[in-house]
Amino acid sequence: MSIATHVAPAADRKSAIQTIGLQKSYGSGAATFLALDDVSIDIAENEFFTLLGPSGCGKTTLLRLIAGFNFPTDGQILLHGKDIAPLPPFKRPINTVFQNYALFAHMSVAENIGFGMKMLGWPKEKITARVAEMLRLVRMEALAERRTSAISGGQQQRVALARALAPQPQVLLLDEPLSALDYKLRKEMQVELKRLQTETGITFVFVTHDQEEALAMSDRIAVMSKGKVLQVGNPREIYNAPVDRFVADFIGESNILEGRVLDDAGPGAFQVYVAGTTITAYGHATRGSAIQVLIRPEHVDVLDIATPNALPAEVENEVFVGSDTRLGLKLENGARFTVRLSNSPELDRQRTAGGRVWLRIHDRCARLLGAEHV
Repeated sequence: MSIATHVAPAADRKSAIQTIGLQKSYGSGAATFLALDDVSIDIAENEFFTLLGPSGCGKTTLLRLIAGFNFPTDGQILLHGKDIAPLPPFKRPINTVFQNYALFAHMSVAENIGFGMKMLGWPKEKITARVAEMLRLVRMEALAERRTSAISGGQQQRVALARALAPQPQVLLLDEPLSALDYKLRKEMQVELKRLQTETGITFVFVTHDQEEALAMSDRIAVMSKGKVLQVGNPREIYNAPVDRFVADFIGESNILEGRVLDDAGPGAFQVYVAGTTITAYGHATRGSAIQVLIRPEHVDVLDIATPNALPAEVENEVFVGSDTRLGLKLENGARFTVRLSNSPELDRQRTAGGRVWLRIHDRCARLLGAEHV
């Protein structure tokens, strides 16, 4: 199954942000660096949309162009169908939450939340009512009068969100706002962010390099690399049917095996020879072609007896990590392979290094990959 590179929102959802052929370059001549290369995406109203990729892939550059902090070299940025690319930030109904939150340490929580509305000239009574509403939304009524220098990192993050949401922007941009938080607090704030987006109905565009974070919160994800959008889809599509090796490797753990297509095996299915065994894999291929097969570590059963169409392997190591056990294995062709098994008392057992096992892939879970982006 292949996912189109640029996927529009469902037909019953209107577009909030569209970029069309967006390019951004720096420098000139031989020193020109293309930070964004022909980026076209379509983000729906009321959607939690994530830009995901490694450092330097262009995701923050794209966010800054939408915000108006930089201007594109070419292409369009549409907000509800109107081109906003030439407009400065203060003329765009868009707010941004940064990594460092940029709060005023000498002001109280309530004053920070009300600051933007004050600058926009809102009446005092309207500001007071909106601040109270935002405090309830982020569950910080009890800290309204405390200075932001005297609250925790997680609380500061909530204040930054409340301040950005208070003027009722049409779009909220979030540039890795959870990166400074510890692991447990990040998990809690992921739930809070999704709750806030759902309750406010505002379109969120979220930037992160954290795959788990993107999968947990997003309605849809755009995976980026080297200034290009490689794939857009919902979390299940991105994880289960990546379009190429880069996406497969970047999203979660993966085993990628080299093989060759032997024959058709039904609609979208092929008999594939990998690591000395014939298995069934799904996707697009031609008979006789060399291919790559993706198998996720959790999509495998480990058997102690030889089984048809199972991959023989040797146990190299075992790591117990609480909810899971990770097995490091070596296949017959020397390729390394990882299996992740869910732990439960009835399945609790240890395997000895050097032991022989057979790997049975779950039905329809071996995926053929397209050409790799280099």
